[in-house]
Amino acid sequence: MNAFLGELGRRLAERWVTLLLLPGALFVAVVTVASVLGHGRALDLRGLSAWIDGLAASRGAGQPGIVVLVAAGGLAAAAGTGLAAAALGEGVALLWAAEGRRGPGRRLAARRRERWRRAYAEVVAARRAVALSAVPPHGADPEARAALRAALERCRRICPVPADRPTWIGDRLRAADLRVHHAYRVDLAALWPRLWLALPDPARAELTEAYAAYRASARLTGWGLLYLLVAFWWWPAVVIAVVTSGTAWVRARGAAESLADLVEGAVDLYGRDVAAALGVLPADEGLDRVSGDAVSALLRKDEALHPGAEGRAGVPGPAGQPDLA
Repeated sequence: MNAFLGELGRRLAERWVTLLLLPGALFVAVVTVASVLGHGRALDLRGLSAWIDGLAASRGAGQPGIVVLVAAGGLAAAAGTGLAAAALGEGVALLWAAEGRRGPGRRLAARRRERWRRAYAEVVAARRAVALSAVPPHGADPEARAALRAALERCRRICPVPADRPTWIGDRLRAADLRVHHAYRVDLAALWPRLWLALPDPARAELTEAYAAYRASARLTGWGLLYLLVAFWWWPAVVIAVVTSGTAWVRARGAAESLADLVEGAVDLYGRDVAAALGVLPADEGLDRVSGDAVSALLRKDEALHPGAEGRAGVPGPAGQPDLA
């Protein structure tokens, strides 16, 4: 047990250093440079070198007590900024998944809904062109089929289901919930804790890694926001903030895509295990809409869902939701 606790403590310490301390130390260094150079001498490396030399030559610079105090202050500042970035990352993750029912989020959501409607109208037109070009026995015109594939891809890039969130990430995560419900009529929020208990270790590890990558992207966005604050005193920090935030957004989209796909895959592969464990269907049968409805009703433990319902509260049934993926 002592060996286990020691190993756990070592891994937690390594994770703390990697996630908070090292990025925090870099941020403290940038803040220090910004305070020394400012806007007027933003790229004055000689001036920075002279300041460092003067600091090293100052009285008391080599005294152990001063060194310890400076080191402790630097570590505390690095850890504090790391915690601040993590807190900002939590807020960013909430904004990415926000419903957007008021304020700027409402306008952004309306804009995405309109973009999706226009893209889906192109899909409908392309399908009609494919149908009209179908001449037996050769089938549809290859150019019409290529145009349909392109229209489907454009629409899917906006969202695999009708868009309804201010951000792409929010819609992609929401799409996983809707697609699972449309396929099996199962309430993913109620199913997930039980499904997690039924997942094998490799599947849990994949999901955990994808979720960790998503949270890391949000935390990286928090660092970008902190660097943007430094730009008020040192303009090169704008470049750091833009690069950091852009990288975070690209990584976040990839992580959200992977996470949503893995969640859907977990339900596809192991949802029937939960249904079988609950006694809803035999172990040799697959999860379908009837058994999924029964699972949802059992797990919710209320009358909001019951076998034969067209959809759960606030979510239309499959007939009203085109699926592009």
